[in-house]
Amino acid sequence: MLPSSRRLPRTTRTSVKVIKQRVQGQHALPPEEDYLAIEDPLEIVLAYERHSGTVEKKLIVTMRTPGHDEDLIHGFLYCEGIIGSAADIVAIQLSGNNAHAAPTRARVQLRPGLDASAKTCERNFAVHSSCGVCGTTSIGHLEIPKALNIDDDSAVAADWIHSLPAQMHDRQATFRQTGGLHASAIFSTDSSLQVSREDIGRHNALDKAIGANLIAASTPAKGQVLCVSGRMSYEIIQKALIARIPIITGVGAPSSMAVALANDFNITLIGFVRNDSYNIYSCPERIKSL
Repeated sequence: MLPSSRRLPRTTRTSVKVIKQRVQGQHALPPEEDYLAIEDPLEIVLAYERHSGTVEKKLIVTMRTPGHDEDLIHGFLYCEGIIGSAADIVAIQLSGNNAHAAPTRARVQLRPGLDASAKTCERNFAVHSSCGVCGTTSIGHLEIPKALNIDDDSAVAADWIHSLPAQMHDRQATFRQTGGLHASAIFSTDSSLQVSREDIGRHNALDKAIGANLIAASTPAKGQVLCVSGRMSYEIIQKALIARIPIITGVGAPSSMAVALANDFNITLIGFVRNDSYNIYSCPERIKSL
């Protein structure tokens, strides 16, 4: 758990009620209530010590679904290499224009001795809910050290994989209300669901799950299994790789770069987990009883 000093007491809404009118064929039905997933900005500001004193650096403005913002911040900063553990963050101060609304600004105080200035200069941090890789300034930024190759011989039962989307969906309260959120869930080696997070952005949902894992000291994630609700892009695999997750599953399709990255770094990648079937694109040896 985060220290209470990092939390800002407020009620977080993840959906908003609207009025819609459905058209069926050529006939307009009576107006009715509907719920939409909230998409709100969050500005993340890093605060760290340099010789001249405390420096504050605006890092990103990300569009996200409010809730689990501390997890999002931990996961994002970890996947970007700005922090190496939850202990690198001393405090998170959340603030906004209205005490009853979701926070719009997060000031992240890094531990003494951690200078983030050199680690944030190669990326244009304007992150939207749909994409996070687009902020890179060169293809070279996408290069990943081979030292991150996954050396994990964990294996899971083939039939267990079928159950993961349903287990994840059971935790998606806002999705069931709005139909408009992605999810990421991380399972442990004993097949239990460790953490599940929702967000309007695929990469945000994964950052939240990885951040929760980091806070719980479950990173590196040896033997863990990730399940995601949408398609599996390069960035999804990259984040999971940095978190050291050996098995990645999803209900959607992987991209060509996702499969290439999974093969290059010894990740088991499974797509189209639905209708009692799935496709294995890399490292099938981690799936038992095939």
